[in-house]
Amino acid sequence: CGVRAKSPQLAMAASIKSTCVLLGLLLVAISGVDAFASSAFGRSAVVACVAKVSVRMGAPAPAPATKTKSKTITRPGQASPAKPKAANKAQTAQPKRATQDAHIPMWKVMLLGDDGYEEDSVCGVIKQVIPNLSVDDIREKFQKAQKAGDAMLTVINQEHAEALVSSFHRCDPMVFSEALPE
Repeated sequence: CGVRAKSPQLAMAASIKSTCVLLGLLLVAISGVDAFASSAFGRSAVVACVAKVSVRMGAPAPAPATKTKSKTITRPGQASPAKPKAANKAQTAQPKRATQDAHIPMWKVMLLGDDGYEEDSVCGVIKQVIPNLSVDDIREKFQKAQKAGDAMLTVINQEHAEALVSSFHRCDPMVFSEALPE
């Protein structure tokens, strides 16, 4: 380093420290910064160098980080003296899985009521355009649309909702409907 130490111990400590720094830089250059810093070898090499320098300079070495596991065995009918029942186990948060349709906004297809409708022909058109609805559901929704002014037929993504509305408008008899965001 070019710096003179006052005592031989300090000179040796500075020499060890500079050697460790050079070794670390060499490892970083060879394996990449992230690989060295996150690897067990990189952490242990740095800890070993710091420990050697600290011991040489008279400071206490850092205590190794160790974890111990203890197991408490209880007999049936006896409560565990070590742990309260409330703190049995920490619950881990389960990750939410993203589905393919999670980000797609959903739209409602609404049947609009009209005085000129005939129930049988309108229900037949709805069954033809949306085959997965039962005839009973279609009749119920038709009657609700006639009384309230509109009734929700289905909830699907925007593109399909607009296609259904245009299909209803092309049919004979024309069925009035609209697509609304949910």
